[in-house]
Amino acid sequence: MKKALKWLAGIITILVLLGAGTAFYLNNTAQNRLAKKYDVQPKAIAVPTDSSAIAAGQKWANYLCSGCHGSNFAGTRFFESPDLGTIFAPNLTPGGVGGAYSDLDWVRAIRHGIANDGRPLLIMPAKDFQHLSDEHTGQIIAYLKSLAPTEQLWDKPKTTLLCNILFQTGAFGDALNAETIDHSAPPHFAPPRAENAEYGQYLVRLGGCRACHGEQLNGGKDPNPEAPMGPNLTPGGNLPAWKAEGFVKAMRTGVTPLGKELNRKFMPWEPIGKLDDDQLKAVYAYLMSQPQLETAPADH
Repeated sequence: MKKALKWLAGIITILVLLGAGTAFYLNNTAQNRLAKKYDVQPKAIAVPTDSSAIAAGQKWANYLCSGCHGSNFAGTRFFESPDLGTIFAPNLTPGGVGGAYSDLDWVRAIRHGIANDGRPLLIMPAKDFQHLSDEHTGQIIAYLKSLAPTEQLWDKPKTTLLCNILFQTGAFGDALNAETIDHSAPPHFAPPRAENAEYGQYLVRLGGCRACHGEQLNGGKDPNPEAPMGPNLTPGGNLPAWKAEGFVKAMRTGVTPLGKELNRKFMPWEPIGKLDDDQLKAVYAYLMSQPQLETAPADH
């Protein structure tokens, strides 16, 4: 009996050591990924200075940036969990990172997910923003440069051991776009602005709808462990019954035609609602042009 207990204690000790070693390796590897420096030299683009371009940039920034960086673009406490840590969306005004960014730095951050010091930006959707045209990218930069400085400082991301382990095992999906996107990809072009599926596709790509609604838009789940299942946006879901007018109203009010309130924590209807009516109808036209698919299972 004593011999068996001794063997059991030895096995438990080995398993504990193996577990600790694995945790150390995963944590260290995750930290190295977050600290890695990327040498990406983006293509220079024209950044306009006229008032009409800045106004256009404000509309794009409201749609694409305000959901994480706040309505005044001074940053937010984007994610906070006692078990996982805290992630801050930085201050984009000249009182924050905007004060240190050149035009090329902005392009590198927006289209490549890389900060001006070369490190990858955590949860920066550069894979979506790569689809921005030169014109619209320049307008966004022009608007951010025009903002009044807001003196709001945020710390760098603080992640726990558990968070780093989960991150390293892929539990949070593609959280570092700088690792996975093609940095040599040619620039994209925006289709003509129109109330049609082609222009709607451009807006859906930029908005990153597939992160929550799946690659086929028939339902999916955001990597956030607290996030619910994203509903089916194809004609196989509930959207056809909403009609275009109901879709526009839901994005404006956060309430669906069926009276359900949209959870702004997981469904960014407010930034989406910054699009004008024609743009929202284009998004709806694109969604309705998709194949009629059954809703993906919850464990999809």
